[in-house]
Amino acid sequence: MPARVHPDVPGEAALAKRVGARIRALRTKRGMTMAELGADARGRVYFEKQYVWKMETGRVTPSLAALSHIARRLGVSLASLLRGL
Repeated sequence: MPARVHPDVPGEAALAKRVGARIRALRTKRGMTMAELGADARGRVYFEKQYVWKMETGRVTPSLAALSHIARRLGVSLASLLRGL
């Protein structure tokens, strides 16, 4: 179950938006759709495109496992996905 952004955690909403913007930028740079990003290379769906949209707009806070999957699909390390945020 995805975690919604918690309004009482200082900085969480802003961080979720920055992570989402980075994911969207990398996804569009690679010409991927939200559905392609949420699936694996074989087409098995891990995240519906609605969830990817919520991540990209900062409405949910993705788990480390979700971020790891996204980073792999984007061809970057998890560290580089989060670096400088």
